[in-house]
This record gives sequence, structure tokens and C-alpha cells, in this order.
Amino acid sequence: MPLLSGVFRNLVFKPVLRPVFRLLTGALAIPAFRFVMRKLWRQKHLSKETERDLEMWFRGAVILLAATANLEDFLFGWLPWHKSEDPWLTMLLRLMLAVGVIENMPDQDVFAIVHRGPPKAKWTSLAGLRDVWRRRGEFLRGMCVIHLKRSSPVFVIMTVIFGNAPGTREFVVGWVFYGLAVVQYLIIGLVTERDRLGGLLKLFDESTEAIRKKIAASENAPPPDGMIGGA
Repeated sequence: MPLLSGVFRNLVFKPVLRPVFRLLTGALAIPAFRFVMRKLWRQKHLSKETERDLEMWFRGAVILLAATANLEDFLFGWLPWHKSEDPWLTMLLRLMLAVGVIENMPDQDVFAIVHRGPPKAKWTSLAGLRDVWRRRGEFLRGMCVIHLKRSSPVFVIMTVIFGNAPGTREFVVGWVFYGLAVVQYLIIGLVTERDRLGGLLKLFDESTEAIRKKIAASENAPPPDGMIGGA
């Protein structure tokens, strides 16, 4: 009987119950978000692109919440199989889910392309330092862009690693990382939406298309007569 109990615990509860809970959470996230939007913001007219991005962000935030070590300890901490002898398996599953959340957060690729960070500067000369001070606004915005692009995935991963019972330091740290990750990805989405409404993304697409056509034309252009004769 203890053997059957151990097999049932290892083959059903640990690898099945937690993923099923997270799958159901992700499936219910978007319908719940649409219900809230209809009830609370029925007067707001959002574009389909904005609504889709907000749905993806909300779904990622809910799935990440279900993957946090804090929520897992709260939901399953009372069960005897929660603190198992193979915590690496649980950690692996949570990390894989965190990577999925990072990949599905909206607009981060567009944000990374449009906003490239601070401009280049010469830090070894007085003239370069003066130029940095003159363009300090650009440098500050660029540093914020780099911080958002590089730290947001790290915060997501730290969210699924740090966690414990309430009242512990790990408990507080886990929720802090979760809040930072969710808020920063929301900022990325809102900034990209502002760029889209302001026409910046359209101008970027047009310039990219012009460069692509120029490269294609140069590749398809016939070689000069001198090169043909030399061949």
C-alpha cells in the first residue's frame, strides 16, 4: 500500500495536478479579462490591437502568478507530497513555464527594435562628456530601455525561483520580483502602443521597406560593362 501510494503521488499528483492547474488558469485568463473589460470599461473604445496586447499581457501575468513559488506553496503546501525529495523537477517545470511567459508577452520584439538604447558617446574626452551632458535626456531614456529589455525576463525567472511561507524573506522577494516583471512588461506594451498611435511604427516600417527595396535593387542590378568584359 505505501508503494502504491508513492507511485500514485509521483506519477499523478506532482507531474499532472500542477500543470493542469496552470493550464486551466491560462485558459480562463482571457475570458475573465474580457468580462472585466466589458463590465468596468464598457465606455472605453480600444483598438483591436490594443485589446489583443492587453489580453496577452493579462494572460501572461495570470500564468506567471500560477507559476510563482509563493502561490504554489500556498495552494499545495499543505499536501505531504509538496516538499518532495526531487524539487529540481518542480523547478524545471516552473522555469519552462516562465520561458513561455517571456516569449508570449506582447510587443517586446517591436520595442527592442524601435528603442535601441542610449546613443554612442566618447567618455574619454572633455568634448564627449559635454555631449553626454547635453544629450542627458536621450541617455537616460536609453538606459531605461536597456533596463526594461534585459531585466524583465530576469524578473520573470526570479519569480518562479524565490518563494516560501508567508513571513519569510523569500516570500517578500518573490512577490517583489513578480510585481516588477508584470509592471515592466505592461510598460513595454503601453510604450509600443503609444508609438503605434503616434505613427512611429508606421514610419519605421516604411523606412525598413525602403531599405529592403534598395538592397534588393542593388542585388538585381546588372554588373558594369567593365566587369563583364574582364570576366
